[in-house]
Amino acid sequence: MNFTKVFLLAILLGLIVPAASATAPGRITLSSDLGWLAAGGADSAEITVQVFDGSGMPLDNCTVAFEVDPVFGRISPATVTTGASGTAATSFIPGRTSGVAMITARAGTVEETLSLPIDHGPAGRVTYLDYEFEVAAGDVTVITVGLADRYGNPVDDTRGAEAVRFSVGSVDDDAVFIDDGGAPVPGIERTANATGYVQVPFRTGRTVGENIVRITALSGGIDRYISIRGLPTGDPAAIAVSVNPDADPEPYQPADGESTFTLTYRLFDSWGNPAAGRDIRVATSLAGEGTVLTTNGTGVARLTYGPKDTTGRITVNATAVDNASVTASQVVEFVHTAPADMLLSANPQSMPSLDVPGSGPATLRAKVVDVKGNPVAGENVTFAVRNIDAGEFVQVTAPYLSASSARTDDDGYAAVRFYPGTFTTDRTDPRWSAAARGGCNVVATWNDTTRTIPLAWENYPFLSVEAEVSPGTVAVNDTVDVTIRLKGDGWALRPDPIDVVICTDRSGSMLYDDPDRMHSVREAAKAFVDQFSENHDRAAAASFGCKGSISRPGANSGIGTHEIDNDYTYPKTYDDYATLDLGLTRDLPAVKGALDGIVPDHGTPLRHGLKVSIDHLTAAAGDDSVKAVVLLSDGDYNWYGDPLARGSGSTPHSPEGYGTLARSYYRYADIPSNWQNLATYAAENDIRIFTISYSESLSSDARSTLRSIAESTGGGYYHAPAPDALGPIYTDIAGVLKTEAGVNTTMSLDFSTVQVNGEDREGSGVFSYVYEDGVSTVIESVVVNETGHYTIMPRRTVNQTDDWSDDRNLEFAIGTVHLGQTWEATFRLRALTDGNINVFGPGSTITFNDAAKLPLPDTLVTAVPDLSNTGFGSATLTLTNPRYTCTEPVREILSAAWDLTYTGAGTLTESVEYSNDGGLSWVRFGTVTGEAASLDVRAFPPGEYLIRVRASADDVPDAGLLFPPIRVGEQHTTYIRIM
Repeated sequence: MNFTKVFLLAILLGLIVPAASATAPGRITLSSDLGWLAAGGADSAEITVQVFDGSGMPLDNCTVAFEVDPVFGRISPATVTTGASGTAATSFIPGRTSGVAMITARAGTVEETLSLPIDHGPAGRVTYLDYEFEVAAGDVTVITVGLADRYGNPVDDTRGAEAVRFSVGSVDDDAVFIDDGGAPVPGIERTANATGYVQVPFRTGRTVGENIVRITALSGGIDRYISIRGLPTGDPAAIAVSVNPDADPEPYQPADGESTFTLTYRLFDSWGNPAAGRDIRVATSLAGEGTVLTTNGTGVARLTYGPKDTTGRITVNATAVDNASVTASQVVEFVHTAPADMLLSANPQSMPSLDVPGSGPATLRAKVVDVKGNPVAGENVTFAVRNIDAGEFVQVTAPYLSASSARTDDDGYAAVRFYPGTFTTDRTDPRWSAAARGGCNVVATWNDTTRTIPLAWENYPFLSVEAEVSPGTVAVNDTVDVTIRLKGDGWALRPDPIDVVICTDRSGSMLYDDPDRMHSVREAAKAFVDQFSENHDRAAAASFGCKGSISRPGANSGIGTHEIDNDYTYPKTYDDYATLDLGLTRDLPAVKGALDGIVPDHGTPLRHGLKVSIDHLTAAAGDDSVKAVVLLSDGDYNWYGDPLARGSGSTPHSPEGYGTLARSYYRYADIPSNWQNLATYAAENDIRIFTISYSESLSSDARSTLRSIAESTGGGYYHAPAPDALGPIYTDIAGVLKTEAGVNTTMSLDFSTVQVNGEDREGSGVFSYVYEDGVSTVIESVVVNETGHYTIMPRRTVNQTDDWSDDRNLEFAIGTVHLGQTWEATFRLRALTDGNINVFGPGSTITFNDAAKLPLPDTLVTAVPDLSNTGFGSATLTLTNPRYTCTEPVREILSAAWDLTYTGAGTLTESVEYSNDGGLSWVRFGTVTGEAASLDVRAFPPGEYLIRVRASADDVPDAGLLFPPIRVGEQHTTYIRIM
């Protein structure tokens, strides 16, 4: 082999191969002479490409191919060949779509991409328009506009600001736009955002009507006008009310069950426009009456009020639901019709004669009513006393009236006072009587109507009764409260005589304190004695303590003379542990002397002191007297043991063997076993025991014993921690004793038969009883006399439902009535029928002193058929059943029909409108006939049309009805509104 040739060939090949590799494309660069092109524009962009070989040297005669998405444009030419500098050029011609054109160049296996932005063209059309074409006058809405070039590309802000100018004209020139700072401006410019939209807040004019907004795209010369209608639907700011019929000072109608008022409300917004479609809440001063109205398109709401069968002034209050500060009140009155009847009552009908201390007149009341039972004012009623009859009794003054006539007031009552007769008080007159009685009739006359009521007066023991109802006029099914008052005010209803034993502790501890306790007690007890009548009452003095001789006070108790702060008469000898120091006597000063004579010393035989006091009353007290023991002790009992006979009983030689608070007792041989409990002994002999624990030295057990003694006998327990408490305690006990009257009183109210309009009716159809805690039945009783105020029965509620259900009677066991006492009961009844009702049935009566009877006075209540009826009447307006009466598509006459229902009495207005832009604007039809309308559409542009109907009247809210779309003409064009 020729190695030289081989070597040379290898060198040659090594030179050839690298040379061939260096000529292949290794890198491409792309550039353009323009930054932006416009979609659909006439300008093109020159694209320059340069190709390099693998060594970085420009590569000539290299073929380069170009590609681009045809949506954005085209390359011409699409293939080029590089020159000596490795460069070549082509052109990019934009299409009609904006965006970014990605241009790709390839040479061999190498490629490069160039991004070329394509802007939108000039604004050519509005692609989106959104706004509320109807808003409340003075309210703000937002107008949104979308712009595009002629090819539909959004006119956005990618390359530069695209400005849109807004301007407005309105009916009152105060429609404005709101700038970025919130200020109102008459015109404004806004630039499109990245999506090609422009938004601007717009406030309509404050006057109802059209607001024409001009929209101008500056770059494209687009002018667009829209109409935004200001509606009368703003927030309520004021209200006015008028009433028909009207009168000064207040409108009125007869309460005849037929006549009504018409109230018209006008609601305004803050600009003075009508506030349409707003609710008004109406209520009256009568409970339960209310309704809600809605204003119509002119801000008006109207209603009727009434009729009524009942007279009275009623306030009708109206409040805007959307603004509670907007209110209006109107007073209307339903007045009586012609007067038709008269009723007569007296309170009381039986009364003390004028010679009785504290007696007074009765009230006569004549009530004039119309045919509906309503009171009639201004009617003259005359009164006269007839048929006076005092029998054989001497009457020094005849009964008389305060006036012979009176006019009825607003409640229909004419009232005069009746003064009863006066009997002689001369007891030397052989015809004088302690049981005199007289009577007469009082006749009331109105026009040709007369009513008569009997009255009686007397001077012997009796009760007076008063009755009243509230209110005097009620609706059927409403309630009335009936109040009855019994008064112990007859002069002969004086207390029974009092027989009282003042039983006082005289143990050594009664010498304690400064001044000593005995001094304080006897002074208070003497004041107690002073409160009784020497001619009527009797008192006795008893005491309990040391038996035997007392050389000086406290000698047997180890109490020094320096501790005694009182004057005592000693030495003193007591022949028993408890002594009757003075028996019952009307010599009250002697009783006080006996109290002064008590000398304290050693021991507290309370049981024995009580026994001595009870023994004396059972033996010496009068049968008709009030019997009582007033017992005072300042220490725990000891000798004789437990006064309540608890534990075991015995009879030891010395009673002193019983210790303090012993639970055993000295058994008395002269009284039976059941009376060893001295509280039982007293109670079964009608003796009341009042106990007083004096000072803080008594134990709680001792106080409990004293309380039990008192409460077991119907007396009272008192505690006096210091001397100044003694006086009020004795005074209170005296007052209780002095008020006893001994009158056993019951009351039966019979509702089985009740008079309605003068006729007897079954009571179950007239009233029902209503129980309510704290209201019905409420009973209380107090005494107010010269000794003070005493609560006999605290206010309490009794449920008489069962009593009523049993026999339609309400029974009251009133018991003992006291001089100066007022017993009062209030109960509630529900009226079940209309008419003038005498509350108490003829079987109702009050019985006292076991036999005497007292009738209930005539007490009237008027029940009317419907006092609280709703009273409101309102009309309705509805539009229903929209339908076309023509063939679709419509080429000549578009006809439509609907159903209308209106129940009011006002003037009805209807309007029909069409829209061919999806409801952005509406045009009214020329004429409407009844519940149908027609429209000539031969000259209308083809498309889809909407139809709406509106109806209004003064006394109803507006009604509206929207028809489904209908095609007009051959072409079917759809307008879409995006909200």
